[in-house]
Amino acid sequence: MENVALWKRLVAEFVGVFLLCSIGLMLVATSITTGAFGLFELGIAFALAIMVCLVVVAAISGGHINPAITVALAVYKRFPWREVPLYIAAQVSGGVVGAFVLYAIYRGPILAFEEANNIVRGEPESAITAMIFACFAPNPAIAAAQDPPWTADIISLPGALGAEFFATFVLALVVFAAIENRNAFAPSVPIFSLVIGLVVGFIVIAEAPLTMAAINPARDLGPRIAIYFLGWGDLAFPGIGNAPWWIWTVGPTLGAVAGGGVWVFALGKWLDAGPEAPDAAGTEAEELGTPTPGGDPGTTSVAERER
Repeated sequence: MENVALWKRLVAEFVGVFLLCSIGLMLVATSITTGAFGLFELGIAFALAIMVCLVVVAAISGGHINPAITVALAVYKRFPWREVPLYIAAQVSGGVVGAFVLYAIYRGPILAFEEANNIVRGEPESAITAMIFACFAPNPAIAAAQDPPWTADIISLPGALGAEFFATFVLALVVFAAIENRNAFAPSVPIFSLVIGLVVGFIVIAEAPLTMAAINPARDLGPRIAIYFLGWGDLAFPGIGNAPWWIWTVGPTLGAVAGGGVWVFALGKWLDAGPEAPDAAGTEAEELGTPTPGGDPGTTSVAERER
């Protein structure tokens, strides 16, 4: 089967991030406006949301749904550079539209929460509702719940950048291991979404108090663009305190490249060369032309294609 047309893969990436920033961030909206669940429950629910996104789009586009992963794959020749800008544009656009849709659905509860707590949108205290969409450091909800409350300077700019770097480093390392055909423990394509969802859920639980664990520039930048126009203004751009907006773009991108590099130049090199597993998740750029983490939807392995 021929590779899926680029425009179809771009639509799939748009849809994947759209779902992440609508149904995924709706979990945050529920938590903030109703107090229905805490960080652990949010992490588990977010893992399920990631699984949904990947099940829907991974067979079409590979399910990057993350510019940092797209860039890292391109750096290590698992994805063609010529398609990187288009993938990123589709991903960020999906985040913008997803955030607008989420706001349209949750506008009533958000306004009620702001009114009940005397929150003026656009002022520093409105970070508690802005965090439904974009990321802040420290996490405004968790910071306010501490005794005494955390101040904005409890996390420095290098600390916030490092937290996003490290969290995405872990995610990328798992992704690269999962798509390696020579890895005997690599998941099959259907299990790929479960593994990545659980990894993201674990990262959210562990790192969300610090920087809300974006680990995905599109998940933060797209909604951040939306809330700039929805009245949060400077909280979106340039950001507040020691946490300018670019932390959640630069940190994850550098972390993903580093995580991919550890696999490509160290751990992955230590694997014995052997026959490719027919159900391994992923294929290299030179083999596919349009490589994807979840594997080419119409191809399993080089050996099978040559039969």
